Amino acid sequence: MTTGQSRGNEILNSITAEISKVVIGKDEMKEFLLIAILSQGHVLIEGLPGTAKTTLARTFAQAIGGKFKRVQGTPDMLPADILGFHLYRPDGGSSLIPGPIFANVILADELNRTTPRTQAALLEAMQEQQVTIELETYHLEQPFIVIASQVPYGGAGTSPLSDVQIDRFMFRIWSTFPSRHEEGQVLRDIDQISEPHVSPVATVDDIVQLQQEVKKVHVADNIRHYIIDILSGLRQHQDVVLGPSSRGGIALFKGARALAFIEGRDFVIPDDVKRLLIPALCHRLPISTEAEMDKVTAEAIINQVAAEVPIPKGEGVSQVEKTEVEVREFSQTVTGSAEEAISLTEATNEAKKEEPQTSTAVPDEIDTTIDEPHQDPVTPVELPPEKADEAPARVKEPISRMLTDWQWAVIILALVVAVVMICLGLLLLT
Repeated sequence: MTTGQSRGNEILNSITAEISKVVIGKDEMKEFLLIAILSQGHVLIEGLPGTAKTTLARTFAQAIGGKFKRVQGTPDMLPADILGFHLYRPDGGSSLIPGPIFANVILADELNRTTPRTQAALLEAMQEQQVTIELETYHLEQPFIVIASQVPYGGAGTSPLSDVQIDRFMFRIWSTFPSRHEEGQVLRDIDQISEPHVSPVATVDDIVQLQQEVKKVHVADNIRHYIIDILSGLRQHQDVVLGPSSRGGIALFKGARALAFIEGRDFVIPDDVKRLLIPALCHRLPISTEAEMDKVTAEAIINQVAAEVPIPKGEGVSQVEKTEVEVREFSQTVTGSAEEAISLTEATNEAKKEEPQTSTAVPDEIDTTIDEPHQDPVTPVELPPEKADEAPARVKEPISRMLTDWQWAVIILALVVAVVMICLGLLLLT
């Protein structure tokens, strides 16, 4: 772990700890927010109202020391309500009235309640980190992340997000109801949660610096091929109407780097990619009507394709990763066969001790004064008495095994004959 990674992990752990003072549970959502902002991506949260979506976004913005703006989606909202507008004065001049888009963390709450025209106002901001207002382009503050939420599809007054819109989100995650234990903590600390005092434990400059550190994480060639194979498998699946776009692969690539960085590694492993498959690809995978009627889900298709694609090993993996895999496999092998290895070693040593010392006559005319490298004498390993008797039998295992099998066959045959004779004798007596 480099110095930059060590400091980065301290910052990220501090952010998570500060958020946890207000948001009880939701550990997976917190992690995905960190992955998204380190990868310069955006997050779509789907779930029922009242499941801490707004609280999590606001607390996250406060913890990283950034500006937070909230946009409440309604059917009558206009693009200018998000982007801003130019205010014209009687003297002919104008000034920009910036909208809530000019912040570090934007919460677009219930985005699917807005019209497609209003939803499209976020496209340029999410993809190009800039907005255009009346032919003038304005760059957004960095870091910049959009956290959008939507109520379950089909609710009253909702408009489904377009494929173009939903493809801009790096991850889609679910916000569920808290567990019984978590809800008990919420009720116990509700006064503190309602009036939170969140201290910034980082600055926006720290986050920008961490984004640059994440780009240094190594991704091997076969990891990239692994991502491409998964995308190709999904695009060719018979139940998929339209496979994931290249943004799906980019989300996996960047997200895997950020996840490796969070876990203190400077290289990506296949498990990083596998862990992000569902949140990165599920919302990009429309399935056919026939598959929906058969209750086939996007998650099931992704899991099926992931199981069919070979996990990369060997060539293309970073040297550090190779070493870790080899050490892990060697440790498992040694652990599983430790007793067998020790016993075989003892038997071999004992057999060497019992072998007669043979000498080879060397003709006089041959010069035997050739210098040879010095070798320390081998100290024979003394075996306990019970092992000493056992070792020769192991060395001569093939012969002894045949003798043992033959002797057992004779004994069993004799026992069978004896039983038959006893039974005949009893019958005769009766």
